[in-house]
Amino acid sequence: MKKIFWLSLAAIGCFAGGGQTIYAAQDSAALMPDISEKQIAVGYYHNWVPEQGAGYRGGKPAETDLGKINPFYNVIAVSFMKGEGIPTFEPFNMSDEEFRSKVAALNEEGRSVIISLGGADSHIELYRGQEQAFADEVIRLVETYGFDGLDIDLEQSAITAGDNQQVIPEALKIVRDHYKKQGKHFIISMAPEFPYLRTAGGYVPYITALENEYDFIAPQLYNQAGDGLSVGDEWIAQNNDSRKYDFLYGMSKALHNGESGYIRIPADRLALGIPANNDAAANGYVQDPSVVYQVFEQMEKERTPLKGLMTWSVNWDEGVNSAGISYNESFAKAYQNLFKEQEPDTEKPSKPANLRGTATSTTVTLSWTESTDNVRVSHYNIYENNRLVGTSNTTNYIHTGLQPETTYSYTIEAVDTSGNISARSDDLNIRAQEAAVLPAPSIPNGLSINHVTQSTVRLVWQENSLLEEVLYYEIYRDGKKIATSQTAVFEDQNLTASTAYRYQVRAVNQTGASLLSQSVTARTLDENGQGNSWTVGTFYQVGDIVTYNGIQYRCVQAHIAAAHWAPDTAFSLWQKNKLMMRS
Repeated sequence: MKKIFWLSLAAIGCFAGGGQTIYAAQDSAALMPDISEKQIAVGYYHNWVPEQGAGYRGGKPAETDLGKINPFYNVIAVSFMKGEGIPTFEPFNMSDEEFRSKVAALNEEGRSVIISLGGADSHIELYRGQEQAFADEVIRLVETYGFDGLDIDLEQSAITAGDNQQVIPEALKIVRDHYKKQGKHFIISMAPEFPYLRTAGGYVPYITALENEYDFIAPQLYNQAGDGLSVGDEWIAQNNDSRKYDFLYGMSKALHNGESGYIRIPADRLALGIPANNDAAANGYVQDPSVVYQVFEQMEKERTPLKGLMTWSVNWDEGVNSAGISYNESFAKAYQNLFKEQEPDTEKPSKPANLRGTATSTTVTLSWTESTDNVRVSHYNIYENNRLVGTSNTTNYIHTGLQPETTYSYTIEAVDTSGNISARSDDLNIRAQEAAVLPAPSIPNGLSINHVTQSTVRLVWQENSLLEEVLYYEIYRDGKKIATSQTAVFEDQNLTASTAYRYQVRAVNQTGASLLSQSVTARTLDENGQGNSWTVGTFYQVGDIVTYNGIQYRCVQAHIAAAHWAPDTAFSLWQKNKLMMRS
């Protein structure tokens, strides 16, 4: 290991600070490697003693050697800088000199080491006038330990506590300028839970204040149960493992474009955050790594390549499960080729089979058996008499606007993510029924509130019978029509926090419209993302957030609240709204 020569700032010049002696070093820990032109794999490092049973499945994280972290991780985020007043950091199991020497070795390999601010178990609360003091402490930590940047990882109430949203960005600009004068680039990053990235979310002030400064943002795309995003008329939940590609790709697109109710984060500054394994998070682990490869490949094809990947954590990647079996760095091994050029995919999907259908006088509803592919089927093309009439991302399609008593001939082909096209399915000939007088549809039943955030309300209801030939549903808010939906789900966006809204829906077909449904009322969460206080007798849906004894809980199973099912005891119904020691 390279010898470190310590020089006090008295010899090389003092910086403005509270009279404290600061140390610099003539070693590789002072390098601040450049990450601007490379994709990154961010791994979080635990700065505490690992505990048996700390994982969500009873496993134990490893006491990872900072200097021997798997080479896959080229950005290591040390967790955490924390504490009352001005937060700080010190290594838990080695001297300052030993810690810095390990950072120096990582820097020599071109890898960056940043300090992460906050964490789930830490409350940071800064106020106006503390900008310079906080900046001075960050600089002291950089000079002492060799950190190459700072990652904002504030959780829960700390996100909006005090003047954090103003003080922290201003302080980081001071630190950035301090090192810019030395010809160095101080990294600034963030790792928010993805719901805080909605347009009214708690991280928006940090992102807008540091719009020209931040290097990357790594949203935590896990541990949020049924929360997610709308893609067209569909709701894609984060914990729906069967739709993992759609969720990760959908979030990548939504953030890159600033759509679906989320703030814009350009893809070249976006790293997708997922857990290292099932012990590292309550939900969100990607069972099939090829899904992540497909998301990166698709974003690359669209000329919007992602900045990288993030995981919680390197310690869990090296940890053991509840049976003591090592995870054996399975995350790093699974994604070690993610940033390498992939072999082109030339294999076609299998031929769609078992094409079948049912007809009314004006519609044909088709279904078929799913095609298989070596990577992934992207969509299906539907042909009527060799004319392309539509596409579908599922194995169902409804062809509308047909003539009664007319025969139609259909075939289907599958298309994969590389554009390879399967052979056409066998033909299906089907005849539309005789024209009949179609009555207006019945009133939709079962309208309910499925999920609520500060700025969104998601509605669900029962679909009308296919015999009613419903074309779409109209959604009404406070008595005024605001939108239509072709499915029995709708998310109202860009709402005001802490505000009550009343909703109704009605069905529409070619004949006319139903009467309006019964109304339901939803109240958006407050600016801090806090839910209402837990109340006995209230019906709670999956994803609802409540506050009980000062702690936030997220509903994981729908139920009517009873006195003996309080959130702090009914673990099958409620989960603390945070990730173990993280977020």
